[in-house]
Order: sequence, then structure tokens, then C-alpha cells
Amino acid sequence: MSRAPAALLLAAASLAAGGCTTLRFLLDPPPRLAACPGPIPSTGALPAGDLVWHDRVRYRGGKVDAGFSLVAEKRGERLVLVGLNAFGARAFSVTQQGSAVEADARMGRALAVPPETVLRDWHALRAAGAEPPATFALARPECGYEATFAAEGRRSLSPASPSP
Repeated sequence: MSRAPAALLLAAASLAAGGCTTLRFLLDPPPRLAACPGPIPSTGALPAGDLVWHDRVRYRGGKVDAGFSLVAEKRGERLVLVGLNAFGARAFSVTQQGSAVEADARMGRALAVPPETVLRDWHALRAAGAEPPATFALARPECGYEATFAAEGRRSLSPASPSP
């Protein structure tokens, strides 16, 4: 057998193996919570000033048990919320300007919780006034899950006032 047909056979076998994985993923996707409907509060509802929050969240519902470390940065009316997985890699980010929301989920369909759901629940944490260190449990029976937040840190991005 010449090299060209052997290489073609190897390439075809590789595609077939990858195709089976893709087919299995399509037929049996990993567990994922459905998007929880409802309004997302405007960034105007957050405290004034440029701020950074550090939180953790764990979602449980159905076959989903997923956690993220969250970092949120608000500058003016622009909020960016980043979710990191257990390895510290970015799983998703959500950018909100006023009421407009744009999400980027790097993990695609493998992400267990829709980024907009995390943002909506993160706003509920802030509205509840949970200040670090605090925990906040949020039950969403209409959406089939519970979220437990741990507020870990909050700091101002504004420069410190000079001392007299």
C-alpha cells in the first residue's frame, strides 16, 4: 500500500472517531439548565461608583451540579461578569450596558448554566444586599434549580482621595 492511501485511511479513521464523539454529544448532550425567563435589572440598580465584586456560585437542579467563581466589574453603566470554571478557565462572560445584555459562552452547549441566568441571579444577590462575607441561597422552583452564592469581596475602583 502506498503512503497516500494509508494517510487517507488514517485521516478517515480519525474523522470517524471524532464524528462518533460529536454524534454522541449531539444525541446525549451534557446536563444543562434551561434558560430561566424574567427581566434582568438594569445596571442602574447597582450601587454608584466603579466597583469589583468576587463571588462564588453553585447551581443544583435536575442532573446539573455546577459551580463558578465570579468576577464582576462595573464602570459607569457598563458591567462585565466573568464566570470561571473549577480550573480557573473562563467559562463565560456577560456584558451589560444599562438593560442591553450580550453573552459569550466559550463552552457552548457544554456549559451547564446559561450566562444570562447567572447574571439575573447575580443581580438578585446584589439586590438582597449580601455583602462579603455572606452567603445567599436562591430557589427558582419555576426553573428547576437552586443557586447558592458566597459573596467573597467587593472593592472600589475609584482612586483613593488624597489625605490632607
